[in-house]
Amino acid sequence: MRSPQLSEVLYESDNGIAKITLNRPHKLNSLTGQMLADIQAALDLIEHDPIIKVILLTGAGQGFCAGQDLNESRLKDEALGQILESDYNPLIRRLTTMKQVVIAAVNGIAAGAGCSLALAADLTLAGKTTSFKQAFIHLGLLPDAGSTWFLPHRIGIQKAMGLAMTGETITGTEAEHLGLIWKAVDDHLVMQEAEQLAFNLAKSSLFALIEIKKAIYAANQNSLAEQLNLERDAQDRLGKTAEFQMALATFQSKQKKSNE
Repeated sequence: MRSPQLSEVLYESDNGIAKITLNRPHKLNSLTGQMLADIQAALDLIEHDPIIKVILLTGAGQGFCAGQDLNESRLKDEALGQILESDYNPLIRRLTTMKQVVIAAVNGIAAGAGCSLALAADLTLAGKTTSFKQAFIHLGLLPDAGSTWFLPHRIGIQKAMGLAMTGETITGTEAEHLGLIWKAVDDHLVMQEAEQLAFNLAKSSLFALIEIKKAIYAANQNSLAEQLNLERDAQDRLGKTAEFQMALATFQSKQKKSNE
């Protein structure tokens, strides 16, 4: 299914997978108020489609996203904190709390808020030579759109501080080694690998994917005792689903035949 109403992103869905493509390739998909609104509109479509299990977020052309478009006129007229609170923060909160699995397929460059957007995905795949850059310091700013949370939680205080304070560029390969992203692959295979991952996940139990996502994110705040309780309650819910009962019956049937 395609939606023609969006002007700065492309949207399509098929077989339980929704694909959102940032579509300002002539500007390296730099972010505008319109693009952020279009992403939210695409997410609205997804939330009203019970078939969608996986969201694939990527960028058209030579780059994933170069960050906020610094030529956008509203930067002169609105306080930066207001722009974050109205546009960026709601999007990051939404991506990290949606029931669907969010995959980012990152090509070319992910800089500034574009880097934050890539890191907001549940699973981020990138090309080995893809550039990740916290460019804010070069503008006299601090990383935003969640990066001051994503960085220390994934790679520790020292590495996070270094990337934020220096604005140093790291490659997809380095990002994988640091634990910042899920996986780095050959540049020309990024979309192929991301689509295969999305396809595999779309065949999985939606109930299980939801519980896994909730549990992993909750672990950042929970004690071990609290996490054990969370696992117990979630597993109890999953154990009552038809999917588990069918999988268990299939396993037991195969086991019985192998013992005969």
